[in-house]
Amino acid sequence: MHARRLYIGAAVVALALTACVISLPPAAVVTDIGAVVGTYSGSLKEYGKTPRPANLTVRPDGSFELTTGGPDGFRTTGFIGVASDGTLVYQSGNDRNSRGRGVVYQGDGRRVIVLTSEDRSVVTQVERSAS
Repeated sequence: MHARRLYIGAAVVALALTACVISLPPAAVVTDIGAVVGTYSGSLKEYGKTPRPANLTVRPDGSFELTTGGPDGFRTTGFIGVASDGTLVYQSGNDRNSRGRGVVYQGDGRRVIVLTSEDRSVVTQVERSAS
């Protein structure tokens, strides 16, 4: 009987975690930075820290501004471009030492950008309505 309760408890936890996962629309191939120009909101997750709110603004010239909230909030600027495979590449920070790649997902009336640092210690996921 105890094993059955444990099994049911584990199943309930698994279902709860699955319900919390928000699925991404299909990945999109980006051919021009103009396709992602705009302001997005979401979260920034750094290894070992609590996720915090983030806002990303991408401008037509490829420059961007990323701001985060919370006690460890910050503002940084950089440049974002389109790689030959249709994904994004970026550099940010005062000395442009923070680099990474991004993937754009689009569908269901929304566009999601997921940026991952080269060392995978920082993941920023932001979205907006697709226009």
